[in-house]
Amino acid sequence: MLRKITIILAALLLVSCGRFKPAHVPDPVHADALIEAAHLAHDADRILALADSLEAAGDISTVKADYWRGYGYYSKWNNHMCREYWYAAISREIKTPEDLEYYGRAANRLSDVMLTAGDYEAVLRVALPAIEKMRQEGVEDCRDFGYLLVTMGCYNLHHRHLEEAADNFDEAYTVFTTLIEDNGIDGKSSHLDNLKSAVAGLTTIARHYLEMNSFEEVLLWVDRLEEVMEDYRRQPETTQESLNRRQTLCNFFRATALEGLGRHPEAVTYYELALQNPFASTAQGRVEGAKYLMMAKRWNEAAASYSQLESVASSYGVGLTLDNIETYLLPKFRANFYARHNDEALTTGLKICEALDSAIVWSRRDKAAELETVYHTQAIKEGFLKEKANLERQRFIFAVAVILLLIVSFIIFIILRHRSSMRLGEAYRKLAVANAHAEEASRVKTAFLQQISHEIRTPINLLSGFAQVLTEPGVELDDESRAQINEGVLQNTGRITGLISKIIDLSDLISTPDMESTDRMTLGQIASEAASASGIMDKTHIRFDIQATDEIRNKELITNRKAVIRILALLLENGAKFTKEGSVVLRVVTRHDMVYYMVEDTGIGVPAEEAEHIFEHFVQLDDYQEGTGIGLSLARSLARRLGGDVVLDTSYTFGARFIFSLPLSIADR
Repeated sequence: MLRKITIILAALLLVSCGRFKPAHVPDPVHADALIEAAHLAHDADRILALADSLEAAGDISTVKADYWRGYGYYSKWNNHMCREYWYAAISREIKTPEDLEYYGRAANRLSDVMLTAGDYEAVLRVALPAIEKMRQEGVEDCRDFGYLLVTMGCYNLHHRHLEEAADNFDEAYTVFTTLIEDNGIDGKSSHLDNLKSAVAGLTTIARHYLEMNSFEEVLLWVDRLEEVMEDYRRQPETTQESLNRRQTLCNFFRATALEGLGRHPEAVTYYELALQNPFASTAQGRVEGAKYLMMAKRWNEAAASYSQLESVASSYGVGLTLDNIETYLLPKFRANFYARHNDEALTTGLKICEALDSAIVWSRRDKAAELETVYHTQAIKEGFLKEKANLERQRFIFAVAVILLLIVSFIIFIILRHRSSMRLGEAYRKLAVANAHAEEASRVKTAFLQQISHEIRTPINLLSGFAQVLTEPGVELDDESRAQINEGVLQNTGRITGLISKIIDLSDLISTPDMESTDRMTLGQIASEAASASGIMDKTHIRFDIQATDEIRNKELITNRKAVIRILALLLENGAKFTKEGSVVLRVVTRHDMVYYMVEDTGIGVPAEEAEHIFEHFVQLDDYQEGTGIGLSLARSLARRLGGDVVLDTSYTFGARFIFSLPLSIADR
């Protein structure tokens, strides 16, 4: 009694203490307010710290925390870490609608970073599954979905899939304009946020059409961009710096497109209008305007503008891909060559040659490799300077060397493009083969389900008929009729039981990684018990015999009793099934360290070309035969788990001969 009172008092004490330690209740509203404050303050370190602490406290999910970590590192210009965390965010399990929202944000940010770096294959790997997932979830009315369509369109444009690119861009434009008109269908996005996304997306589209020299399309998208910017300009929160940058880009794009279309006076007007903006004098602004200068053949000005290329490229994490070589380095080379800046032209030509090998696999140079390349190029330059005394001769040699390098660069470029095209063709071929295999697997599984349905429905219908006869009022059955009904019930329940047993065995085989072999049996016991389990001795239409010497019958084997009997029983059932009349013989022989159970029948046989196909799941060569097509597959899988195998002997021509082999190395011989 005293012990019970003590236990009750202790329990009450624990309960009362627990009242003063309430469990933490997640507060997502407060968490969002903290992160938004750090975001507006552009405090990257604070964002990183909040993401860690709020996730640990359970106030935000891991997907959301990974997104904000990526954003924090992006704000610190750490492209490697931001990509790592955004990759993590889109790889997490999506549990809530908020997780799906931040999945879209992370995919949008990541694909944009990859697009800026010129890594189009990475854009495809990120944007395509994100677009499909958001379509499936019905999340097509947000700015992240719109920008993902933009990046996917840029990928298609890069690979010359012009119709697909146009479709992606048009759908993105529809998403952006709808959001602007409705001010965010879901009510979560501000009007300014939607305008910013639309301006960024349309700028990206116009830029990529310009890189493809599709000048009519550039003018179309610049017109659309300026329509959106009219609304963007009216917003009180819009900064003058952002307006200056966007308007300058519009004027540069329009000037370049007009020059490309031969409309020179109009092009000059828009270029001079762009130069009036402060952004045009920045490093990025000068590089942006260089394409117009190249189009207008103003080589000296273009060369001066391209001198800012390295600093702009490094700030955006742009690598030396084939497209960036073509878009930036080759124009820089041409500008310096035609401006007779031979030293800079030579340096750029050497950089093109060095970059081509790594560009084919989208590799990036680290800072040490870049420094080594700079030193190597400088050494070559100094060698030329020391060896050449005459300035005119020096210029002539430099010019010839640059021209040769350019020719070699274009030849290598064409070869690599050809190889890339061949690889793509091979990838498409493999994809077609994989699709064919998938379609065949689907067909086989459909046939299996139909066969299972038939195999179960037929005996059930018969059992239902027997039940109706037995329960019919006033029906009197003689002994012979009762015996026939009893035999029919047993046969059909046996068919259902056998079918379910095979399916369960197959399921167990797939889900069980290990199979213990601890049962000691003689080879004769295995043969006898398997024959009994298969029911072959009860078949009246065939003759069955076990052939083995006494020495072999008495040899012992340590194995898995259930599995080895199941294998041999399946082979005997198969032999009896396909032998309408004749005989089935089970031969047991040993050779070296192996035992062989050979099941020979005088049935219809198996074509030699189908010797492996029949061991696949759900395969039946004769669709009119009863069965599920998993017996032989199950037998082989079990045999291989035991260290043996089941094969068809194609040299046997009197029917079919299946050979089940097992190792004797663990037996007491």
